[in-house]
Amino acid sequence: MMKTPRRALVVATLTGCALLPGGIWSTALATDSVHWRSVQPASAVPASRDGHLMVYDSKTRSVVLFGGKGSRSRCFNDLWAYSPSTHRWTQLRPSGSFPPGRFGNGLAYDTHRKELLVFGGVLADSTGPADDFWAYNDAANAWSRLEVTGPRPAARVYPSMAYDPTHHAVVLFAGWMGGTGTFGDTWIYDVSAKRWTKLAAARHPHARWGASMVYDPDTQTILLFGGLFGSYDGSHRLNDLWSYSPSTHAWHELRPSSSTPPSRGYAAMDYNSATHQLVLFGGFAGSRGLLADTWTYDPARNAWGQVMGTGGNPPGRDFSALAYDKKARQLVLFGGLTGSTGNVNGTLMNDTWTAGS
Repeated sequence: MMKTPRRALVVATLTGCALLPGGIWSTALATDSVHWRSVQPASAVPASRDGHLMVYDSKTRSVVLFGGKGSRSRCFNDLWAYSPSTHRWTQLRPSGSFPPGRFGNGLAYDTHRKELLVFGGVLADSTGPADDFWAYNDAANAWSRLEVTGPRPAARVYPSMAYDPTHHAVVLFAGWMGGTGTFGDTWIYDVSAKRWTKLAAARHPHARWGASMVYDPDTQTILLFGGLFGSYDGSHRLNDLWSYSPSTHAWHELRPSSSTPPSRGYAAMDYNSATHQLVLFGGFAGSRGLLADTWTYDPARNAWGQVMGTGGNPPGRDFSALAYDKKARQLVLFGGLTGSTGNVNGTLMNDTWTAGS
């Protein structure tokens, strides 16, 4: 198994595969307070893990989880769907071949073809990052490996990836190449043509990995926040905010007028279309350890605001996953790594949290 920033050291120290209690929590989002309440799940839950990702599946109208890394360095390739309305997790069981288990990959949902798209990451028993590309089709309930011609992104870990529904394209940015190497490139995948194109942009974000990136349906742009770069464990952390326009193929740095979230990597983030705000939770902040703060970003005002908790907030964590369920109008947060010693010797989780608008 290749060395990875911090987390490889963490998982190697964990023993046992026992699941943690999979509590369900819900809350209402506000700019000044949050009230959380616990709801027990009405089903089995995914195994404890980190380095996984989630997206909203518009066909099944549920949040879908893929991959991640569990105890004893186990890499997952399972698929789970969560419904906030029933408080149930359901394991999906596709037919045919499967992508190898992995963590730290890119993930996006093609709303046009109703397909889950997976790129790269670290595979089980591999010695370096991967560059394979897979699609899970809802209707067929099956995986297929996507073979593309021409140039393609190099193998990488913790890239940022989002789907642009207007142009039916996937946008992939940066990632970690291993050692001290970091990518700062932008690639566009044309879903119809099945072709990758490298963007030649004069201005673009600093090279990084572990950044959070989502599509904003209101402005039809892609928003990127934070990430890490530098030495093996990400000695430098960022809190800059960038916007990518698929129409003009241009990156633009946003400079919010308000205070900004502390620098971090491996944070959970998605766009709440009910409140028209970006929602950011947790992450790794170096010597400050694992964060448990929640922030919202309002594109209309170009301003961040910290959400002040009033109850039992989710524990500080990184490598968790967050997705907005449009049907239920709720954010769903699952799993990750927590602990009081920063990002080392942490505890893997399989708890689920929801935040309603």
